[in-house]
Order: sequence, then C-alpha cells, then structure tokens
Amino acid sequence: MNRYLYNVNPWWQNKTFNTGIKRSIYLNQLKKDFNTRLMQIVTGLRRVGKTTIVMQLIDELIKNEQISPQKILFFSVEDPSIFNKPIIEVINDFRQEFGIASSERIYVFIDEVQFKNNWEQEIKSIYDSENIKFVLTGSSAMLLSERLSFLTGRYLKYQVFPLNFEEYLTFKNIKIDKSDDYLLQKVLENYFLEGGIPEYVLNKIDKYLETTVESILFKDLVTRFKLRNPKILLDLLYLLSDRVGTPIGSVKLSNVLSINKDTALNYIDYLSKSYITSELKHFSTSRNKEFYNPSKIYFDDNGILSTYASKVNMGALAENTLFNHLKNNLTDAKRLKFGYWYENKKEIDFVISVNNVNTIIESKWVDNIKEVDLSQLNAIVENLKPNKTYFITKNLKKNLKVNDIMVQF
Repeated sequence: MNRYLYNVNPWWQNKTFNTGIKRSIYLNQLKKDFNTRLMQIVTGLRRVGKTTIVMQLIDELIKNEQISPQKILFFSVEDPSIFNKPIIEVINDFRQEFGIASSERIYVFIDEVQFKNNWEQEIKSIYDSENIKFVLTGSSAMLLSERLSFLTGRYLKYQVFPLNFEEYLTFKNIKIDKSDDYLLQKVLENYFLEGGIPEYVLNKIDKYLETTVESILFKDLVTRFKLRNPKILLDLLYLLSDRVGTPIGSVKLSNVLSINKDTALNYIDYLSKSYITSELKHFSTSRNKEFYNPSKIYFDDNGILSTYASKVNMGALAENTLFNHLKNNLTDAKRLKFGYWYENKKEIDFVISVNNVNTIIESKWVDNIKEVDLSQLNAIVENLKPNKTYFITKNLKKNLKVNDIMVQF
C-alpha cells in the first residue's frame, strides 16, 4: 500500500484529521441516504468544499455509526500514484492490506472521479459485482453527466453550492442579536463581494479566486475539449460579469468576441457545466419565445463575479445573490418554471411558476419607495396574473397596494 494512501487515510492509524466547519445541509442529506445500496455522487464548483464534506461524513461514520476505520478507503484519481491504476486494483490492494474478504462491505470514497478515463465503466462493473458503498465527487457537470447513463438506477446525486448567507455568518463566526440586526447590512454587503467559496471566506487569500477559475478554464475545459484559443473563455467571463441580469444573445457575444455563434453557445455551456455560471431563460407561455429570446447569465459565486467585473455594482451583486438563493432552494415540483419576463420594454427579474400559479420577484437595491418605478406594474400583473408580488430591497420593508395589486417590499 503506497505512502499516498496512508497520508490521505489517517484514520487507518487512528490519527485525527481536519473536518473543517460543518455544512449540515449537505452532511445531513448524505447521512440520510447513506444506508441505501446506491452510490452517492457529490458535484459542484471546484473548491466549493466537496472533499471537506466527504471528510465530515467519514468522521461521522467512524464516531457515530461505529464503522471500522480500516474499512474506509479514500483517494483522489488526480494523484500521480493512482492516476494510471485501475480502480479495482486500488480496492484490491486495500482489501489485502487489511485482510478484508471480498464478501465484506467496504466504503470507498473517490475524489474528482471525472479525471479518470472510463471511470463509469469501472465503477459500474465493481458496483455490480462487489459489496461496496461508493461516494464519488466531481467538479464538472459536463464530464459527469455524459457518463452517468452507464450508471442509471445506481446512484443519487447531490450538488454543493457556495456558502449561503447563514453559512457565511457561521464561517465568519458572526453572531448578531435580533435587536442589533441593522448590523447585518454591512455584513451582507461584504458577503456580496466575497461570495461563498469556503477557503476564500476564511482566509481571503490574494488571487485565490482567479487561480480557481483559471484552473477550471485552462486545465479542466481546455484539456477536455482541446480548445484552440482558451483566452476566449476568459474574455467571455469578463464580458458576462459586466452584464449580469441583462439578457444577452449569442449573436451579440459572438460579434464582440469575433467568434461564430455556435462557438459562443458552446463556451457559455462550458462555463455553466463547470458551475461557474448559470442560465436563466425567458419566461413565457409561448415555447417559441422561451427558446428564441436571449437568456440572462448569472454567476454561481458572487466572489467570482466581483473579481471579474470591471466595477463594483451592488445592485447587480444583490440580484445575483437573490438569483442563487431562488435557484438553489427551488424544489423539483411538478410543472415548475423559473425565468425572467420581458415584453414591450417591461421587465420582471424573476418569475416562479408552480402548477401555473405565478410569483413575481423584483430585485431593487434601494431603501426609499421613491426610487422604485411602479408605473409599469399594472401591465406586468395583467400579463402574468401573479398570486404574490415581491420587491426585494436593500432596507425597505412595507406592504403597499398599487391600484389592486398588493406588493410586499
């Protein structure tokens, strides 16, 4: 058994190991489903904390579930000592090292599994023939999703998002009494700027976010898709960061970047599948309008957005935060639609429709009702007929009836 595996499996020698700050949202989801036979696949942006959450799960299994540490194997396929070895060979070496019969259940955690060629075929064969519980992590939806068809019916998938505001407060060790909740305003603005990548939130390391993004662009994507001019991905990122919350078409982007429309669409898709950006489609009852109107592009992490934007725009950062909050908390309800609405120069930032019942949400970074233009609201409501109407503001809390429409600020 090589030195690397002993280093990354310190529990084999009853050594303590770092489990970081607990992210109970994800840890509880993984624990709830752990006793199923199904493998668990944890996805998300690079450095969003997937491996730390896996370590927290391993710690829970040893301490609370009484699973023997010598039956838990963790490794990353990116390590040079592992990269060229078949997964089954690593597992067999582990069984041999600790004298574990092939009939005995073991627990195998594989990090960044997408970098292993034909990983899905190996995993499927092992899963079908051995008594193993698998937990896998991966940081590219594109590299994972195209392989998961081999594993149909054999896995559950979980996405880890950047820290939400409640988690951000925990990581910063900020506790504010309800009587002092006005102090949260400044903390919230810092959250807009810093985002939710755990290591960056804790230590604010210079150039950390740029290094993370460039690793995705120039290692993951360029290597995988053999891109001839990877700098275009970076140029695209700069362009999108200054246009958050604005519908932007592929034709316009292709003209600015001097590339063809299909290439622009592919590059936008690459950023989305790498969990850097997300797309919000046009909301309409007409499928033609949904398909042919341009989408809005948001960033999955505010820290990355503020890093690449040419100037600080608190309104855009607030809207981006609100988008992520809505996207990350929407359930998989039947007949769920989520998009922005725009017709006849009238716009609503977000429309959520569940079973054809609409909620409209507008992001306004203001604290004075005089700064809100309500003149278009009647026409918008007439078209969308919402059940609820919200304006999410900087510091304005009130209910206001505009003609026959009750608006909650």
